[in-house]
Amino acid sequence: MMWSSLGLISGKAALMSLGFLFWLLAARRFPAEQVGLTAGAISAIMLGVQLSLLGVGSAFIMRYPRHQRQPADLLDSAITLVTLAALVFAVAFLLLASGVFTELRVVGSMPAYAVLFTMMSVLGTVGLLFDQVSMAQGRGGQIVTRSLLNGVVTLAPVPFLPIAAGDAASLELFAVWVAGGLAACVLALVQLGRRPTAYRYHLRMHWPIARDLIRVGLPNQMLTLAERAPGLILPIVVTELLSPSANAYWYTTWMMAWGVYVIPTSMGIGLLAEAAYDPSSLRHQVHRAVRLSLMIGIAAGVVLAAVAGPVLSLVGKAYEDAGVAPLRILVLGVVPLSFIQAYFSACRATNRLREAIATGIATGAAGVAATAAAGVLYGLIGIAVCWVLVLAAASLWSIGRLRRLLRREADEDGPSGRRVPIPLAQGVDETSWHLGAPG
Repeated sequence: MMWSSLGLISGKAALMSLGFLFWLLAARRFPAEQVGLTAGAISAIMLGVQLSLLGVGSAFIMRYPRHQRQPADLLDSAITLVTLAALVFAVAFLLLASGVFTELRVVGSMPAYAVLFTMMSVLGTVGLLFDQVSMAQGRGGQIVTRSLLNGVVTLAPVPFLPIAAGDAASLELFAVWVAGGLAACVLALVQLGRRPTAYRYHLRMHWPIARDLIRVGLPNQMLTLAERAPGLILPIVVTELLSPSANAYWYTTWMMAWGVYVIPTSMGIGLLAEAAYDPSSLRHQVHRAVRLSLMIGIAAGVVLAAVAGPVLSLVGKAYEDAGVAPLRILVLGVVPLSFIQAYFSACRATNRLREAIATGIATGAAGVAATAAAGVLYGLIGIAVCWVLVLAAASLWSIGRLRRLLRREADEDGPSGRRVPIPLAQGVDETSWHLGAPG
Protein backbone atom coordinates (compact mmCIF):
# COMPACT_ATOMS: atom_id res chain seq x y z
CA MET A 1 0.00 0.00 0.00
CA MET A 2 2.90 2.36 0.77
CA TRP A 3 4.44 1.86 -2.67
CA SER A 4 1.04 2.16 -4.36
CA SER A 5 0.43 5.44 -2.54
CA LEU A 6 3.85 6.71 -3.58
CA GLY A 7 3.01 5.77 -7.15
CA LEU A 8 -0.23 7.73 -6.99
CA ILE A 9 1.51 10.77 -5.49
CA SER A 10 4.29 10.59 -8.07
CA GLY A 11 1.78 10.37 -10.89
CA LYS A 12 -0.10 13.36 -9.53
CA ALA A 13 3.12 15.37 -9.25
CA ALA A 14 4.02 14.50 -12.84
CA LEU A 15 0.58 15.54 -14.08
CA MET A 16 0.69 18.85 -12.24
CA SER A 17 4.16 19.65 -13.57
CA LEU A 18 3.27 18.78 -17.14
CA GLY A 19 -0.03 20.58 -16.67
CA PHE A 20 1.71 23.81 -15.79
CA LEU A 21 3.86 23.48 -18.91
CA PHE A 22 0.71 22.91 -20.97
CA TRP A 23 -0.98 26.05 -19.70
CA LEU A 24 2.27 27.98 -20.02
CA LEU A 25 2.63 27.07 -23.70
CA ALA A 26 -1.08 27.54 -24.38
CA ALA A 27 -1.13 30.97 -22.74
CA ARG A 28 1.88 32.14 -24.74
CA ARG A 29 0.53 30.91 -28.09
CA PHE A 30 -3.23 31.42 -27.82
CA PRO A 31 -5.42 34.37 -26.82
CA ALA A 32 -6.41 34.44 -23.16
CA GLU A 33 -10.09 34.25 -24.12
CA GLN A 34 -9.62 30.87 -25.81
CA VAL A 35 -7.39 29.54 -23.03
CA GLY A 36 -10.02 30.54 -20.49
CA LEU A 37 -12.79 28.93 -22.53
CA THR A 38 -10.82 25.67 -22.67
CA ALA A 39 -10.19 25.82 -18.92
CA GLY A 40 -13.92 26.31 -18.33
CA ALA A 41 -14.76 23.26 -20.43
CA ILE A 42 -12.13 21.16 -18.66
CA SER A 43 -13.47 22.25 -15.27
CA ALA A 44 -16.91 21.09 -16.40
CA ILE A 45 -15.36 17.75 -17.31
CA MET A 46 -13.76 17.48 -13.87
CA LEU A 47 -17.06 18.22 -12.19
CA GLY A 48 -18.65 15.54 -14.33
CA VAL A 49 -15.96 13.05 -13.38
CA GLN A 50 -16.71 13.62 -9.71
CA LEU A 51 -20.42 13.14 -10.31
CA SER A 52 -20.02 10.15 -12.61
CA LEU A 53 -17.70 8.12 -10.39
CA LEU A 54 -20.51 7.45 -7.91
CA GLY A 55 -17.86 6.35 -5.41
CA VAL A 56 -17.22 3.24 -7.50
CA GLY A 57 -13.45 3.69 -7.34
CA SER A 58 -13.37 3.57 -3.56
CA ALA A 59 -15.88 0.74 -3.47
CA PHE A 60 -13.75 -1.21 -5.95
CA ILE A 61 -10.76 -0.99 -3.60
CA MET A 62 -12.85 -2.31 -0.71
CA ARG A 63 -14.42 -5.17 -2.72
CA TYR A 64 -11.42 -6.25 -4.80
CA PRO A 65 -10.09 -8.78 -2.23
CA ARG A 66 -13.29 -10.79 -2.67
CA HIS A 67 -12.85 -10.95 -6.46
CA GLN A 68 -9.08 -10.87 -6.98
CA ARG A 69 -8.91 -14.46 -8.24
CA GLN A 70 -11.58 -13.77 -10.87
CA PRO A 71 -11.90 -9.98 -11.18
CA ALA A 72 -13.59 -9.84 -14.60
CA ASP A 73 -17.16 -9.45 -13.28
CA LEU A 74 -16.09 -6.70 -10.87
CA LEU A 75 -14.04 -4.86 -13.50
CA ASP A 76 -16.70 -5.12 -16.21
CA SER A 77 -19.40 -3.90 -13.84
CA ALA A 78 -17.35 -0.99 -12.51
CA ILE A 79 -16.20 0.22 -15.94
CA THR A 80 -19.65 -0.09 -17.50
CA LEU A 81 -21.32 1.63 -14.56
CA VAL A 82 -19.10 4.73 -14.59
CA THR A 83 -19.18 4.88 -18.41
CA LEU A 84 -22.97 5.06 -18.43
CA ALA A 85 -22.92 7.68 -15.69
CA ALA A 86 -20.38 9.76 -17.65
CA LEU A 87 -22.52 9.62 -20.78
CA VAL A 88 -25.57 10.79 -18.84
CA PHE A 89 -23.62 13.72 -17.42
CA ALA A 90 -22.20 14.69 -20.82
CA VAL A 91 -25.63 14.80 -22.44
CA ALA A 92 -27.08 16.77 -19.53
CA PHE A 93 -24.27 19.33 -19.57
CA LEU A 94 -24.40 19.78 -23.34
CA LEU A 95 -28.12 20.52 -23.14
CA LEU A 96 -27.51 22.94 -20.28
CA ALA A 97 -24.63 24.66 -22.07
CA SER A 98 -26.51 25.14 -25.32
CA GLY A 99 -29.65 26.42 -23.60
CA VAL A 100 -28.47 28.39 -20.56
CA PHE A 101 -24.80 29.34 -20.71
CA THR A 102 -23.40 32.23 -22.68
CA GLU A 103 -19.65 31.77 -23.02
CA LEU A 104 -19.70 27.97 -22.72
CA ARG A 105 -22.57 27.67 -25.19
CA VAL A 106 -20.02 26.73 -27.84
CA VAL A 107 -19.41 23.39 -26.07
CA GLY A 108 -22.98 22.32 -26.80
CA SER A 109 -23.59 24.18 -30.05
CA MET A 110 -20.43 23.19 -31.97
CA PRO A 111 -20.83 19.50 -32.99
CA ALA A 112 -17.11 18.71 -32.92
CA TYR A 113 -16.79 20.24 -29.44
CA ALA A 114 -19.82 18.28 -28.22
CA VAL A 115 -18.37 14.99 -29.48
CA LEU A 116 -14.99 15.66 -27.89
CA PHE A 117 -16.64 16.75 -24.64
CA THR A 118 -18.58 13.48 -24.49
CA MET A 119 -15.46 11.45 -25.22
CA MET A 120 -13.46 13.27 -22.55
CA SER A 121 -16.22 12.80 -19.99
CA VAL A 122 -15.99 9.04 -20.46
CA LEU A 123 -12.19 8.89 -20.75
CA GLY A 124 -11.65 11.05 -17.68
CA THR A 125 -14.04 9.03 -15.53
CA VAL A 126 -12.80 5.63 -16.68
CA GLY A 127 -9.18 6.78 -16.45
CA LEU A 128 -9.65 7.74 -12.83
CA LEU A 129 -11.29 4.38 -12.12
CA PHE A 130 -8.24 2.66 -13.60
CA ASP A 131 -6.10 4.51 -11.03
CA GLN A 132 -8.25 3.02 -8.28
CA VAL A 133 -7.90 -0.42 -9.87
CA SER A 134 -4.12 -0.10 -9.85
CA MET A 135 -4.23 0.91 -6.18
CA ALA A 136 -6.41 -2.11 -5.33
CA GLN A 137 -3.96 -4.41 -7.12
CA GLY A 138 -0.91 -2.86 -5.46
CA ARG A 139 0.48 -1.61 -8.78
CA GLY A 140 0.87 2.09 -8.16
CA GLY A 141 3.78 2.24 -10.59
CA GLN A 142 1.30 1.81 -13.42
CA ILE A 143 -0.29 5.13 -12.47
CA VAL A 144 3.03 6.91 -12.96
CA THR A 145 3.45 5.40 -16.43
CA ARG A 146 -0.07 6.34 -17.50
CA SER A 147 0.25 9.83 -16.05
CA LEU A 148 3.48 10.48 -17.91
CA LEU A 149 2.00 9.19 -21.17
CA ASN A 150 -1.13 11.31 -20.68
CA GLY A 151 0.96 14.41 -19.99
CA VAL A 152 3.37 13.94 -22.87
CA VAL A 153 0.65 13.21 -25.43
CA THR A 154 -1.29 16.26 -24.24
CA LEU A 155 1.70 18.58 -24.12
CA ALA A 156 3.71 17.61 -27.20
CA PRO A 157 1.35 18.92 -29.93
CA VAL A 158 0.78 22.37 -28.35
CA PRO A 159 3.82 24.15 -29.89
CA PHE A 160 2.77 22.92 -33.34
CA LEU A 161 -0.96 23.69 -33.25
CA PRO A 162 -2.05 26.23 -35.85
CA ILE A 163 -3.54 29.41 -34.42
CA ALA A 164 -7.15 29.01 -35.52
CA ALA A 165 -9.63 31.84 -35.44
CA GLY A 166 -12.31 32.21 -32.77
CA ASP A 167 -13.62 29.23 -30.85
CA ALA A 168 -11.75 26.79 -33.12
CA ALA A 169 -8.59 27.62 -31.14
CA SER A 170 -10.24 26.41 -27.94
CA LEU A 171 -11.36 23.29 -29.79
CA GLU A 172 -7.75 22.55 -30.76
CA LEU A 173 -6.54 22.84 -27.18
CA PHE A 174 -9.39 20.67 -25.94
CA ALA A 175 -8.69 18.03 -28.60
CA VAL A 176 -5.17 17.37 -27.30
CA TRP A 177 -6.67 16.71 -23.86
CA VAL A 178 -8.84 14.04 -25.41
CA ALA A 179 -5.79 12.51 -27.08
CA GLY A 180 -3.95 12.34 -23.76
CA GLY A 181 -6.91 10.79 -21.97
CA LEU A 182 -7.37 8.22 -24.73
CA ALA A 183 -3.71 7.22 -24.64
CA ALA A 184 -3.82 6.71 -20.86
CA CYS A 185 -6.97 4.56 -21.01
CA VAL A 186 -5.60 2.40 -23.83
CA LEU A 187 -2.41 1.82 -21.84
CA ALA A 188 -4.49 0.90 -18.78
CA LEU A 189 -6.33 -1.78 -20.74
CA VAL A 190 -3.01 -3.10 -22.04
CA GLN A 191 -1.66 -3.25 -18.48
CA LEU A 192 -4.75 -5.11 -17.28
CA GLY A 193 -4.41 -7.51 -20.20
CA ARG A 194 -1.02 -8.69 -18.98
CA ARG A 195 -0.70 -11.63 -16.65
CA PRO A 196 -1.65 -12.47 -13.99
CA THR A 197 -4.86 -10.46 -14.57
CA ALA A 198 -5.12 -11.22 -18.32
CA TYR A 199 -8.26 -9.10 -18.39
CA ARG A 200 -10.31 -8.17 -21.47
CA TYR A 201 -13.17 -5.71 -21.11
CA HIS A 202 -16.69 -6.76 -22.08
CA LEU A 203 -19.63 -4.36 -22.20
CA ARG A 204 -21.77 -5.93 -19.50
CA MET A 205 -22.84 -5.37 -15.92
CA HIS A 206 -23.30 -7.90 -13.15
CA TRP A 207 -26.23 -6.29 -11.33
CA PRO A 208 -25.63 -7.63 -7.79
CA ILE A 209 -22.03 -6.40 -8.00
CA ALA A 210 -23.09 -3.05 -9.47
CA ARG A 211 -25.64 -2.50 -6.69
CA ASP A 212 -23.04 -3.35 -4.07
CA LEU A 213 -20.53 -0.90 -5.61
CA ILE A 214 -23.08 1.90 -5.50
CA ARG A 215 -24.23 1.06 -1.98
CA VAL A 216 -20.68 1.16 -0.63
CA GLY A 217 -19.42 4.06 -2.72
CA LEU A 218 -22.15 6.67 -2.65
CA PRO A 219 -21.94 7.79 1.02
CA ASN A 220 -18.22 8.54 0.84
CA GLN A 221 -18.59 10.02 -2.63
CA MET A 222 -21.09 12.54 -1.31
CA LEU A 223 -18.46 13.92 1.04
CA THR A 224 -15.85 13.94 -1.73
CA LEU A 225 -18.25 15.94 -3.91
CA ALA A 226 -19.00 18.37 -1.11
CA GLU A 227 -15.24 18.94 -0.70
CA ARG A 228 -14.20 19.17 -4.35
CA ALA A 229 -17.15 20.48 -6.33
CA PRO A 230 -16.86 24.17 -5.31
CA GLY A 231 -13.30 24.40 -6.62
CA LEU A 232 -14.44 22.89 -9.92
CA ILE A 233 -17.47 25.16 -10.17
CA LEU A 234 -15.50 28.38 -9.64
CA PRO A 235 -13.85 28.44 -13.10
CA ILE A 236 -17.27 28.02 -14.69
CA VAL A 237 -18.62 30.88 -12.55
CA VAL A 238 -15.69 33.12 -13.47
CA THR A 239 -16.11 32.32 -17.16
CA GLU A 240 -19.81 33.16 -17.14
CA LEU A 241 -19.91 36.13 -14.75
CA LEU A 242 -16.63 37.80 -15.70
CA SER A 243 -15.13 36.59 -18.99
CA PRO A 244 -13.16 33.71 -20.52
CA SER A 245 -10.06 35.91 -20.33
CA ALA A 246 -10.56 36.44 -16.59
CA ASN A 247 -10.93 32.68 -16.18
CA ALA A 248 -7.62 32.13 -17.95
CA TYR A 249 -5.95 34.28 -15.30
CA TRP A 250 -7.98 32.72 -12.47
CA TYR A 251 -7.45 29.12 -13.58
CA THR A 252 -3.67 29.53 -13.76
CA THR A 253 -3.65 31.16 -10.32
CA TRP A 254 -5.97 28.54 -8.82
CA MET A 255 -3.88 25.72 -10.25
CA MET A 256 -0.76 27.11 -8.57
CA ALA A 257 -2.58 27.61 -5.27
CA TRP A 258 -3.70 23.99 -5.40
CA GLY A 259 -0.05 23.01 -5.35
CA VAL A 260 -0.12 24.24 -1.72
CA TYR A 261 -3.65 23.02 -0.94
CA VAL A 262 -2.65 19.48 -1.88
CA ILE A 263 -0.50 19.35 1.28
CA PRO A 264 -3.36 19.41 3.85
CA THR A 265 -5.41 17.21 1.52
CA SER A 266 -2.64 14.61 1.41
CA MET A 267 -2.14 14.86 5.16
CA GLY A 268 -5.85 14.20 5.60
CA ILE A 269 -5.56 11.04 3.50
CA GLY A 270 -2.60 9.89 5.58
CA LEU A 271 -4.51 10.59 8.79
CA LEU A 272 -7.44 8.53 7.56
CA ALA A 273 -5.18 5.61 6.65
CA GLU A 274 -3.58 5.58 10.09
CA ALA A 275 -6.88 5.94 11.93
CA ALA A 276 -8.54 3.22 9.87
CA TYR A 277 -6.00 0.66 11.01
CA ASP A 278 -5.61 1.93 14.58
CA PRO A 279 -8.71 3.88 15.72
CA SER A 280 -7.29 4.30 19.24
CA SER A 281 -4.53 6.51 17.82
CA LEU A 282 -6.97 8.99 16.25
CA ARG A 283 -6.29 11.83 18.69
CA HIS A 284 -2.54 11.54 18.30
CA GLN A 285 -2.75 11.23 14.53
CA VAL A 286 -4.99 14.29 14.24
CA HIS A 287 -2.55 16.42 16.19
CA ARG A 288 0.37 15.15 14.17
CA ALA A 289 -1.39 15.63 10.83
CA VAL A 290 -2.39 19.20 11.66
CA ARG A 291 1.12 20.08 12.84
CA LEU A 292 2.77 18.66 9.74
CA SER A 293 0.19 20.22 7.45
CA LEU A 294 0.72 23.65 8.98
CA MET A 295 4.51 23.39 9.01
CA ILE A 296 4.89 22.19 5.43
CA GLY A 297 1.91 24.11 4.07
CA ILE A 298 2.95 27.46 5.51
CA ALA A 299 6.51 26.98 4.28
CA ALA A 300 5.28 26.10 0.79
CA GLY A 301 2.85 29.03 0.84
CA VAL A 302 5.59 31.49 1.75
CA VAL A 303 7.78 30.22 -1.08
CA LEU A 304 4.93 30.33 -3.59
CA ALA A 305 3.93 33.85 -2.55
CA ALA A 306 7.55 34.98 -2.96
CA VAL A 307 7.93 33.54 -6.48
CA ALA A 308 4.38 34.31 -7.64
CA GLY A 309 5.44 37.26 -9.78
CA PRO A 310 8.35 35.63 -11.63
CA VAL A 311 6.47 32.38 -12.22
CA LEU A 312 3.33 34.05 -13.55
CA SER A 313 5.45 36.34 -15.72
CA LEU A 314 6.58 33.23 -17.58
CA VAL A 315 2.97 32.76 -18.67
CA GLY A 316 2.56 36.39 -19.67
CA LYS A 317 2.48 39.96 -18.41
CA ALA A 318 -1.32 39.99 -18.27
CA TYR A 319 -1.32 36.82 -16.15
CA GLU A 320 1.21 38.38 -13.78
CA ASP A 321 -0.77 41.60 -13.41
CA ALA A 322 -4.07 39.80 -12.79
CA GLY A 323 -2.86 36.80 -10.78
CA VAL A 324 -0.14 37.76 -8.31
CA ALA A 325 -2.38 39.40 -5.70
CA PRO A 326 -5.11 36.69 -5.81
CA LEU A 327 -2.47 33.95 -5.57
CA ARG A 328 -0.85 35.50 -2.50
CA ILE A 329 -4.27 35.71 -0.88
CA LEU A 330 -5.24 32.16 -1.83
CA VAL A 331 -2.15 30.57 -0.25
CA LEU A 332 -3.40 31.81 3.13
CA GLY A 333 -6.14 29.21 2.81
CA VAL A 334 -3.67 26.43 3.61
CA VAL A 335 -4.02 27.27 7.33
CA PRO A 336 -7.81 26.81 7.69
CA LEU A 337 -7.76 23.96 5.19
CA SER A 338 -5.40 22.02 7.46
CA PHE A 339 -8.05 21.93 10.20
CA ILE A 340 -10.93 21.27 7.78
CA GLN A 341 -9.20 18.26 6.21
CA ALA A 342 -8.31 16.85 9.63
CA TYR A 343 -11.95 17.18 10.68
CA PHE A 344 -13.25 15.49 7.52
CA SER A 345 -10.79 12.62 7.91
CA ALA A 346 -11.74 12.15 11.56
CA CYS A 347 -15.42 12.03 10.56
CA ARG A 348 -14.68 9.40 7.92
CA ALA A 349 -12.62 7.32 10.34
CA THR A 350 -15.37 7.40 12.99
CA ASN A 351 -18.22 6.87 10.51
CA ARG A 352 -19.76 10.33 11.05
CA LEU A 353 -20.26 11.02 7.35
CA ARG A 354 -23.57 12.86 7.66
CA GLU A 355 -22.08 15.57 9.82
CA ALA A 356 -19.09 15.99 7.50
CA ILE A 357 -21.27 16.04 4.39
CA ALA A 358 -23.49 18.75 5.87
CA THR A 359 -20.43 20.81 6.75
CA GLY A 360 -18.95 20.33 3.30
CA ILE A 361 -22.16 21.31 1.52
CA ALA A 362 -22.65 24.39 3.65
CA THR A 363 -19.04 25.48 3.16
CA GLY A 364 -19.13 24.87 -0.58
CA ALA A 365 -22.44 26.64 -1.13
CA ALA A 366 -21.31 29.64 0.91
CA GLY A 367 -18.00 29.71 -0.93
CA VAL A 368 -19.52 29.66 -4.41
CA ALA A 369 -22.22 32.22 -3.56
CA ALA A 370 -19.83 34.63 -1.82
CA THR A 371 -17.14 34.42 -4.46
CA ALA A 372 -19.64 34.87 -7.28
CA ALA A 373 -21.00 38.05 -5.70
CA ALA A 374 -17.53 39.36 -4.87
CA GLY A 375 -16.24 38.54 -8.34
CA VAL A 376 -18.81 40.72 -10.02
CA LEU A 377 -17.95 43.66 -7.73
CA TYR A 378 -14.23 43.26 -7.08
CA GLY A 379 -12.87 40.84 -9.67
CA LEU A 380 -10.38 38.07 -8.97
CA ILE A 381 -9.06 39.66 -5.78
CA GLY A 382 -12.58 39.69 -4.35
CA ILE A 383 -13.01 36.02 -5.26
CA ALA A 384 -9.74 35.08 -3.52
CA VAL A 385 -10.56 37.06 -0.37
CA CYS A 386 -14.05 35.56 -0.05
CA TRP A 387 -12.75 32.05 -0.64
CA VAL A 388 -10.20 32.33 2.17
CA LEU A 389 -12.74 33.95 4.52
CA VAL A 390 -15.22 31.12 3.95
CA LEU A 391 -12.46 28.57 4.64
CA ALA A 392 -11.57 30.45 7.82
CA ALA A 393 -15.17 30.35 9.04
CA ALA A 394 -15.43 26.64 8.22
CA SER A 395 -12.17 25.95 10.06
CA LEU A 396 -13.53 27.53 13.26
CA TRP A 397 -16.49 25.17 13.12
CA SER A 398 -14.18 22.25 12.28
CA ILE A 399 -11.88 22.96 15.23
CA GLY A 400 -14.80 23.04 17.66
CA ARG A 401 -16.36 19.86 16.31
CA LEU A 402 -13.00 18.12 16.15
CA ARG A 403 -12.34 18.79 19.81
CA ARG A 404 -15.73 17.39 20.79
CA LEU A 405 -15.32 14.39 18.52
CA LEU A 406 -11.88 13.51 19.90
CA ARG A 407 -13.06 14.00 23.48
CA ARG A 408 -16.03 11.72 22.84
CA GLU A 409 -13.82 9.09 21.20
CA ALA A 410 -11.46 9.16 24.17
CA ASP A 411 -14.36 8.73 26.60
CA GLU A 412 -15.81 5.82 24.62
CA ASP A 413 -12.45 4.07 24.29
CA GLY A 414 -11.73 4.28 28.00
CA PRO A 415 -8.29 3.64 29.38
CA SER A 416 -7.63 0.55 27.27
CA GLY A 417 -10.56 0.26 24.87
CA ARG A 418 -9.92 -0.35 21.19
CA ARG A 419 -12.28 -0.23 18.25
CA VAL A 420 -12.60 -2.48 15.26
CA PRO A 421 -10.75 -0.79 12.37
CA ILE A 422 -12.99 0.79 9.74
CA PRO A 423 -12.03 -0.13 6.14
CA LEU A 424 -10.35 2.68 4.29
CA ALA A 425 -12.95 3.96 1.82
CA GLN A 426 -11.47 7.23 0.64
CA GLY A 427 -7.75 6.74 0.90
CA VAL A 428 -7.26 7.72 -2.74
CA ASP A 429 -7.45 11.19 -4.22
CA GLU A 430 -10.16 10.96 -6.87
CA THR A 431 -9.07 13.94 -8.96
CA SER A 432 -5.51 13.12 -9.76
CA TRP A 433 -6.05 12.23 -13.42
CA HIS A 434 -6.49 15.85 -14.46
CA LEU A 435 -3.39 17.34 -16.07
CA GLY A 436 -2.53 20.08 -13.62
CA ALA A 437 -6.09 20.47 -12.41
CA PRO A 438 -6.95 21.68 -8.94
CA GLY A 439 -9.55 20.01 -6.78
